[in-house]
Amino acid sequence: MSEKIKITVVIDDEKQNTVGEEQKLKRILLTQDPFMTIMSVLQENRLLTGSLCGGRGECGRCAVQFLDGAPMPSPLERKRFSPEELRRGYRLACIAKPRTDCVIKLLKKEEPAVPILTKTILVSENIDLSGQEKERAENQTAGVTECSNQPTDRVKNAIKTSGVTEYMIAVDLGTTTIAMQLVSMKTGEAVDTYCEHNPQRSYGADVLSRIQASCAGHREELQRLVCESLLRGLRRFLIFLTMREGDPEKGAAKLCCMCLAGNTAMEHLLMGYDVQSLGRSPFTPVEIGVQETTISELFACLGETDVKNLPVYLAPGISAFVGGDVVAGLYAMRMVPGLEDAGGVRFLIDLGTNGEMAITDGRHMLVTATAAGPAFEGSGESALIGTDRIALTASLLRRGILDETGLLSEPYFTEGVPVEPVRNHMFTEAVGNRTAEARMPNGGAGKAGDGTSCRMKKEDIRALQMAKAAIRAGIEILWQETGCPKVDRLYLAGGFGYELDAEAAYAIGLLPAVLRGRVQVVGNTSLAGAFLMGRALWEGRIDRDAFEETLSSGITVESINLAKRKNFAALYLQYMNLEEN
Repeated sequence: MSEKIKITVVIDDEKQNTVGEEQKLKRILLTQDPFMTIMSVLQENRLLTGSLCGGRGECGRCAVQFLDGAPMPSPLERKRFSPEELRRGYRLACIAKPRTDCVIKLLKKEEPAVPILTKTILVSENIDLSGQEKERAENQTAGVTECSNQPTDRVKNAIKTSGVTEYMIAVDLGTTTIAMQLVSMKTGEAVDTYCEHNPQRSYGADVLSRIQASCAGHREELQRLVCESLLRGLRRFLIFLTMREGDPEKGAAKLCCMCLAGNTAMEHLLMGYDVQSLGRSPFTPVEIGVQETTISELFACLGETDVKNLPVYLAPGISAFVGGDVVAGLYAMRMVPGLEDAGGVRFLIDLGTNGEMAITDGRHMLVTATAAGPAFEGSGESALIGTDRIALTASLLRRGILDETGLLSEPYFTEGVPVEPVRNHMFTEAVGNRTAEARMPNGGAGKAGDGTSCRMKKEDIRALQMAKAAIRAGIEILWQETGCPKVDRLYLAGGFGYELDAEAAYAIGLLPAVLRGRVQVVGNTSLAGAFLMGRALWEGRIDRDAFEETLSSGITVESINLAKRKNFAALYLQYMNLEEN
């Protein structure tokens, strides 16, 4: 066995850059086997939250600086860092494998607060996307919550005004974010909201990375991370209930249940299931039906809980690719067989890291999902959120800076287009008031190499092309296999869809141009469906056996595996072009 090497970790080093000035620094001494990556020991000691690329050296989030004992840089690191940064010891923790004792400095790289959509627009309230900007601007404050651990004024006001004594917790267990709401069982009003990044992102931004991490021995850690997040939200809501019970005029408050809706992999990781079968053909889930447990059983991995007998429901899925978040969305939009709302052929698309979609004509339903990756959510060096990328791409096409194949013209081909990122503008003003040109220096006239810190490069455009091609091909296949009907409504769900510029989406070919005037924004349908389904389960209004049988039936509901469709590859290549179609 090889002798372990010593790794000295320097923390909170904002001014010092040399080993000779170490006396003022906080230092932690660790040991590990040689030839292992620095990330492994940092994650084990919770000194690094990980990377968004699953340790493939693509996101740059795990950058560290070797103050002594730096290993030779890899080709990926030479591409990521400048020659000067490499000389100063900058390396990627997920790649760097020191062979001797070393000293490393952790580089602080704080993630911006992420606005998380919690608003849902009911079917009866839907209007066309082109006329929805005013409604979004007027209602955005109540519908969007930024990550926070502090009770809000909404909680305090609810304590004074709410006469409802029964509540439940609805959870949207997303791949990127987790949104929890304390909801009145009687009125459906959300009296408090808790949101945060899904902490499992330290093992990768996408589902496949987390499946691989679980299979590599991190199953318990992945479960613990998400359970700790849920427990933080639960404790926040218990503060509200305790404050309410302390008011003699309000009486006792009862927390009835919790209902979670997430994709199949997220729900499996939460329950601590073996996910090997989700990562390989034929992609068989361990459990796909309605699941019921308790808080004490769910949080057994933490060794503590606050509400031991609280029932917990997990929304059922349809397949390994179409999980409880999609079913919850279908339930909220009354698209589930037996709950159909009049309205002809309808499409539901939830755009994000995973692109889930469903189409129904009221008799049959086809569902599928495709891996869009993080391109829609704004990862990468451009620092643009996904909807900004789409708006800017459409603008570049219109002005001839970008052609339909994704090729940038000079002088932008090498260095990219300079962009002023608009951080945290999501849902704070109508999209129509922020043009892509306004986000480009000098109306987009900036030159490559002018010192602008943020650039949209060819790699960003290529990632967007690949994501949009997968989504657009999926839409086409579902439509064709339904018989090429006229689509009456297309619902766009999720935070991405909520602020998407529809005309920009048509311009790059993300959405079919024929659907102009029939696209409607519906908000966070997963969260809304978690509440509606959880309440129905609690009240006994859902026949679980019949519901699961309907969802698993190949007659009423059919799950499509796009990878097995012969025309998927051809359609994917066809829709790589950035053009209206």
